[in-house]
Amino acid sequence: MIDHLSYSSISLFLDCPEAWRRKYIAQEPVRTSPPLVFGSAFHNCVEDKIANPEKDILSIWGDCWPAALEGQDVFWGADTPEQHFNEGVRILSNKAVLDEITKIKPLKLDVGTDTERPVIEQKVELRVPKVGVPIIGYIDVILEDGTPADFKTSKASWSDAKASEQLQSLFYIAALNQMEVIVNWKFAHLIFVKTKEPKFQRLEHSHKPAELFFLFRVIEQVWDAIEKQSFPLHPGSWRCSPNFCDFYQACKGQYMNERG
Repeated sequence: MIDHLSYSSISLFLDCPEAWRRKYIAQEPVRTSPPLVFGSAFHNCVEDKIANPEKDILSIWGDCWPAALEGQDVFWGADTPEQHFNEGVRILSNKAVLDEITKIKPLKLDVGTDTERPVIEQKVELRVPKVGVPIIGYIDVILEDGTPADFKTSKASWSDAKASEQLQSLFYIAALNQMEVIVNWKFAHLIFVKTKEPKFQRLEHSHKPAELFFLFRVIEQVWDAIEKQSFPLHPGSWRCSPNFCDFYQACKGQYMNERG
């Protein structure tokens, strides 16, 4: 039985309810992709660096990469682990990118005490009317001014429109607000772009309290469908591809192979 939801699980359900069923109900085994492993390792590396500014970032990367690979079944295809490790070295060796990382200042709690700590990987929990389980998530970092922020790696630059349309930011703000944390209704996407010349983007946008009603409606409809065991196929989704869906070969792919 499902005991909680998360932003990522809700996002998967919206993309393809059948993929959600296979992952969370049937618990079918999945093979992760190189970009997901890279993103996880890079995310952990940046968090470690901003929490410990005195540490060498390439040394941190050297620890984070093998840790991200541990226990993972990765479908490498034409890629290699060395290729992605070297990609991390390339980005983190870029002076402009490193300078931007050093500018990321997390909010600190219990300042001046033995328990002083930066607010990194902050767990949040949201309760939504008519939804029988909590929605749990982890905010990558809360910045000094109280703005929650999320790290992303991307092949291409994001637009302001793409950043502002992300449901994830509204979920985090809603959870903090419900937990009676003072929020400024802003959110920052901190994006590391893997272009020929690596670059860093900080895209910040604001939400309005009225948007919470939309967020709650989305989550309530997802939960209602889960309770009714309604998991329709969604072949029109961007995810319905051998490149993006962990279950493609066991789903649409088997029919495509038979047709050939």
